[in-house]
Amino acid sequence: MTASASTPSTKNPAISRTTLGYIVQLGGIAAFTLGAVFSLHHIPIGASFLGGAAAFYVGKKIRTLS
Repeated sequence: MTASASTPSTKNPAISRTTLGYIVQLGGIAAFTLGAVFSLHHIPIGASFLGGAAAFYVGKKIRTLS
């Protein structure tokens, strides 16, 4: 067994931070939209709005790290 076979490759990461940021932001947008759909019920809209806003903010921060 060679040394290069046992070391992990950093050239091809499974997912980039930019892609992860986009995915989290899309999740935030989806949660925010679900909050609008569930607007007839107070608890689901509050949870969806807060979760959506938080996910959008986290996704934006993840994207800026790359």
